[in-house]
Amino acid sequence: MHKFFVHRRHPDYRLVISADMPFPSGASEGDWRLTRSREASDVNSEVREAVLRDGCFLFRIGLSLFEIPDDPLTG
Repeated sequence: MHKFFVHRRHPDYRLVISADMPFPSGASEGDWRLTRSREASDVNSEVREAVLRDGCFLFRIGLSLFEIPDDPLTG
């Protein structure tokens, strides 16, 4: 099971953690609101792998294509 949170003051930021792991150190659980829980089979494999590797997955909604850094090899 994975828990999905939205940041209370900065709602573009989302956090995913495993339901059986503690909240990530360096983050205050009070700053985050639980939005849903999902079975592992209903979570993207890259997100599951990041949670296993790093203990959490942080992402931001609403990025624009212009925020993607240029590839230094292709310009």
